[in-house]
Amino acid sequence: MQMAITFMAVVGGMIFSLAVALLAEELIFGQVFRLFFASGKLAGQTVAAKAEQKR
Repeated sequence: MQMAITFMAVVGGMIFSLAVALLAEELIFGQVFRLFFASGKLAGQTVAAKAEQKR
């Protein structure tokens, strides 16, 4: 049981560390989330363009 609690604490700490790092990067540079959302938007446009070309 102690191993499970230790594992959960380590994984939780790593996730928390990643979240803080992403927040700091976003506050400093402000580019990470724009890249994620822009790539999804771009992918949707690409699919629509390919569907239109098949007509």
